[in-house]
Amino acid sequence: MSALPALATLPAAAQSPAPAAQPGAGGALTPPPVVDPKKVETTPVAPAGRTFAPQEVTLSPVPVLTLAGSATWEEAFEKLVASVKQADAELKRLGLSRAGDTFIVYTSSDDLSFEYEIQVPFSGTTTQKPGDGMKLGGSHAGKVLKFTHTGSFADMDNTYEQIANYLDEKNVEQNDMYIEQYRTDIVTGSPEALEIDILVPVP
Repeated sequence: MSALPALATLPAAAQSPAPAAQPGAGGALTPPPVVDPKKVETTPVAPAGRTFAPQEVTLSPVPVLTLAGSATWEEAFEKLVASVKQADAELKRLGLSRAGDTFIVYTSSDDLSFEYEIQVPFSGTTTQKPGDGMKLGGSHAGKVLKFTHTGSFADMDNTYEQIANYLDEKNVEQNDMYIEQYRTDIVTGSPEALEIDILVPVP
């Protein structure tokens, strides 16, 4: 993967509520950015030979353990996996259990590197505070456009290019946040066979 395309804001006419979906968070979960589902008219595009039609959904916040980090694009996958493992270990230390798909929130990027937040949903309660700069909070809540990538992590540039084209076509305004929800466990899954929902927050 390389620098992520800039996001946008859908025209008011294209907005409308939709069915609740699992969260995907960022910066301010409940705190990170937002989303709401409405049926959006879309024109299927074919990324890498697949049907490419986003859904507009509304995310509800869930409790997450968050760990911020940065990495170069060359080390992206390995660095993300290491961060998720670190968060999993901290959940175990706190006596909490992982309870859902991991979210990776891209907060900024350029051609060489990017900054991100790993957000791991959990269940349980604890009186202890997370260590190593981690924090407990809520996942992103609000309206998002949900795209799906199936295949290799290395091929995600193609999917993000399709997303950028779709947003341009729909005259979406720029925004810098993308959320990836890993349907395939990023720690145990193969980087060649992943299923990832890419969530684009919209007003």
